[in-house]
Amino acid sequence: MDSKIIPLQNIDEFKSSILIEERVAILIFTAEWCQPSLNLVTQMKKELDQQRKRLNQQTGAINIFVVDHEKEGCHQIVKQFAPTTLPYVYLFEKGKYIAQFGGLDVFAMNKLIKKALESSRAL
Repeated sequence: MDSKIIPLQNIDEFKSSILIEERVAILIFTAEWCQPSLNLVTQMKKELDQQRKRLNQQTGAINIFVVDHEKEGCHQIVKQFAPTTLPYVYLFEKGKYIAQFGGLDVFAMNKLIKKALESSRAL
């Protein structure tokens, strides 16, 4: 099962999906005008799915939740996390964030993906 890219529309969706339902989840702050952040979303999904397949990992997919930094309904999520740059990425396990990085850092992205896969295997 491949990962899904799921746009979040408001704080209630954030709470019900990441804080309650997802065991391991990735949250990415983007903006419609920020092409590098939009590229990171698709690059991260592709790399996450490839690494899962390469490791022959049988756990469920790790979904990628996307918050548009400027979308009106998302202001509460942005205020809660206050990302200092775009893109900004958080890794959650059982509703708590356990890793983060900002910008287009391929090394940090791969490190976060590795941690996500390890966390997913441990659950």
